[in-house]
Amino acid sequence: MFTLVADGIHAFNQVGLFFGALVCLGLAGLILGHSLYWRLHARRATGTVIGVIEQGGLYTPVYRYTLPDGETHEAKSDTSSDSPRGKETGRVVSLLISPHDPAQAQEATSYLSEAIGLVLTIPGVCLGYTALTAYPVTWMTWVMAAVLLIYLAERGHRILIPKGQRLSIAQWRAQHGLGASAIDLSAVVPIETILAAPDARQKAQAQVKTNRWAAPLLGVCAVMLLAAGIYQARDIARLQSSGLRAPGEVIRLKSEFRSGRNGGYSYYPVVRYRTERNVTREFKDSIGSNPPSYRPGDKVTVLYRADDPRDVMIDRGALWNWAIPAVLLLASLLLGWVAVWIRRSGTSPGAPTGLAAPARG
Repeated sequence: MFTLVADGIHAFNQVGLFFGALVCLGLAGLILGHSLYWRLHARRATGTVIGVIEQGGLYTPVYRYTLPDGETHEAKSDTSSDSPRGKETGRVVSLLISPHDPAQAQEATSYLSEAIGLVLTIPGVCLGYTALTAYPVTWMTWVMAAVLLIYLAERGHRILIPKGQRLSIAQWRAQHGLGASAIDLSAVVPIETILAAPDARQKAQAQVKTNRWAAPLLGVCAVMLLAAGIYQARDIARLQSSGLRAPGEVIRLKSEFRSGRNGGYSYYPVVRYRTERNVTREFKDSIGSNPPSYRPGDKVTVLYRADDPRDVMIDRGALWNWAIPAVLLLASLLLGWVAVWIRRSGTSPGAPTGLAAPARG
């Protein structure tokens, strides 16, 4: 009975990883495909920022551009943000014009969509690789996959809009303001006018004060993550270069309670192996999970150093051995970049960087 329950838990985890991989890779494919379509089919033009449309605290840039035939158009950006950077009135930008709607554009130098797509690809590949390598594909895997498909089909049927009540594509685009042939220029306001308002200046001043302590704090966290990543990478590199491998077996699981908001028990495999000197040793692996990734009796490969019995780990393969230091180093780079961005942005309360606020009469 225990074996059946454990197989079910492993199959559930495996199918969940597969589903997560498909979601991440599917979203990444849609985003990258959409971006590639724009890069290949959009018309290119040089435009000027004439103002922004403010809605819900977000600013959407509006451009004026001229096509090669001499016809002038206004276009609204397909992205919005709460930052005034890059939205200065009169700023000249290279534009990609929607092949279907001259009133929709995006900046040719912006690679945000590509970055998001690539970021989503990484967890998709990792989740798929884990599902294929960490768990064996058994009959229980197919049972869990069938149950998940039935559940998704049932939930999809519940939220499916009856055919007679569905909007046509044209109605849906009109309802969401897509495909509009013109922009309401009365709603377009220079970003400098918005930032000159007293409440906006107070908000900007408060943001600058926050940035003064947020940037150093993130920088310290980035340095700590960098140090932890280097420490982990050094240990793994030492094991990879001078360590020995031996067959091992999971003899039991050790549960440890972790406190905090997402507290609960984690299960760590305790492994027994025999060294090249025919000495039997046991160790608790440093990586635990809930549900457990291993069960008693599982065969594993152990990577250890003969001169230091404390330097030992389960050999999960080159990719996953380096996963933790790689994540730590990437996180440190990301936090460092955010700290620099915060430090450089918002230096002038009430006006975008490099642009003075308009004088008051």
